Amino acid sequence: MEYSQRNAGFPGLSDGGTQGQSSGQPTAVPDTGSGSFSWSGVVPPQLEEIAMRENGFVLALWGGIGVAIGALLPFIYNVQADGTPAAAGYVINAGDRFISLFFGLLLAGLAVSTRYWPVYRRRIAIASLVVSLLGFAGYCFFTLAGPAGITMQTNAGPAQVSWDPSIGALLSIAGCAACAVAAIVMLRTRPPAAGETR
Repeated sequence: MEYSQRNAGFPGLSDGGTQGQSSGQPTAVPDTGSGSFSWSGVVPPQLEEIAMRENGFVLALWGGIGVAIGALLPFIYNVQADGTPAAAGYVINAGDRFISLFFGLLLAGLAVSTRYWPVYRRRIAIASLVVSLLGFAGYCFFTLAGPAGITMQTNAGPAQVSWDPSIGALLSIAGCAACAVAAIVMLRTRPPAAGETR
């Protein structure tokens, strides 16, 4: 009787003096309210840290810069026209490089604009995602078409032209992929409130 009275004020304790588990109620997970999401279990922690740095801004900026730098580096090599070696500029000319350079600067500019116009951050992130995915598809198509070869019009008539991708093409693909991932991060996280640091 005395033992029952001793535990009467602590209904959560069993007769053994330990905390009883409530079988009918799940354990609640505390809400941090940070507005962020995690890539845990999808990518290595190191890559997750890079992708989440400043809510994707750093990754988006360097992705755009990577595409711009790729336009200035060797883009293709081992160019052949009907089996005859040809100059690399035969496929990539100055105009194509300028377009690729402008495209990379556009991606970097979209990343910077999220800092100057945070109120339009979501719209800019959507635009960046669409543009980077289009660029990724375009660069991948160009890279895959190289080994397969395409028919081009030359001074001597139609010719089957093939090439191998070089560091410039691969860096452009990686830059577009980085911008796409960064845009997803921006869409899934909220910007820090005034006075809030991350």
